Amino acid sequence: MVQPIYQSSIFHMPDHRVAAATEHAVHPHSYYSRWGNPTVSYLENQLSALMGTEASLVFPSGMAAITTTLLTLLGPGDRVAMSSALYGDTTRFFLEELRRWGVVVSLFDPCEPRALPALIEQGARLVYFESISNPELRIADLDAIHAACRGRPVLTVCDCTFSPPGVLAEGQRPADLCLHSLTKYLSGHYSVFGGSVSGPQALIDRIWHQQSLYGSAIDPQAAWQISQGVKTLQLRIARQSASAALLAEALCGHPRVERVFHPSLQCGPGTAARRHLSAGGGVLSVSLKGGEAAALRLVERTRVFGLSVSLGGVSSCIEHAQSMSHSMLDAMDAQMLAQSGARIPPDGLVRLSVGIEEPEDLLQDLMAALDD
Repeated sequence: MVQPIYQSSIFHMPDHRVAAATEHAVHPHSYYSRWGNPTVSYLENQLSALMGTEASLVFPSGMAAITTTLLTLLGPGDRVAMSSALYGDTTRFFLEELRRWGVVVSLFDPCEPRALPALIEQGARLVYFESISNPELRIADLDAIHAACRGRPVLTVCDCTFSPPGVLAEGQRPADLCLHSLTKYLSGHYSVFGGSVSGPQALIDRIWHQQSLYGSAIDPQAAWQISQGVKTLQLRIARQSASAALLAEALCGHPRVERVFHPSLQCGPGTAARRHLSAGGGVLSVSLKGGEAAALRLVERTRVFGLSVSLGGVSSCIEHAQSMSHSMLDAMDAQMLAQSGARIPPDGLVRLSVGIEEPEDLLQDLMAALDD
């Protein structure tokens, strides 16, 4: 009923002929666990079935999945079109690391990607974006992005962490390659790190060669834990999405709230692209009147919402985006950031990750903290 954990770094081979042949195999799952492992393969098959893709690879973290994928697909002199609204460490990897290695990086707005066709005409060979941006919940216009790339020699790569199955509408394919931080919704219990990339077998095979070379292998125990979380994903997503939508509606009318961001709401950039979603997900963001001081006051006054940096799990979390999940942007060159056009979270923005607690308890907790 529950798959076993193959907590082994090596596997006994039946004879030398098989051992020698396996040395030249792609992604063998019973030879050397840096290359593959049966427990890890089980999770990869789960993810491929969920995403509707030919193949998947699992990594020890979401950033490992992102960086390994990009380093496989890009080289010196290549051009890439990057979304202006990304997670802080992803932004930093593009603007600092990839540029340092000779990759030309240009930015576009994923909600209104009018600049994207011109970037592709200029030679961009890869387009990178988040389906729902972190932390402002801006929804990418998949139709416009796909139209700009159709028939062109360009790969699309989408970080789908905020739109796992159950949020993304069934049958939707955001990009050629779909990335996930498995640390978030897929595992769902804040107990393990992981990342993944899913897509066509040929591309996944290319990325596997780099993954095995870089040693970016997940531990079988971690893969097993994520696999158990995946089994309850649909139940958790339904509960979290419904609770987050309820909170978003309630917060819209609060006198200390300037703006609420959640895909269920009728206002906000990118909401026309809601047709690609079947639910809003469990994350919402709130921009408070009073800026950073008001935000810090709120995050320290909640009791059910724990002050923590992650999202997507069974327990509700709250954070000040600018100083926590996106604080790494402060370490970057301010002039370069301004010139690039990368979005920096407003200083009054609070990100909330809604868990599976009673919605009324969550609502009372937020209202009490806001009114304190």
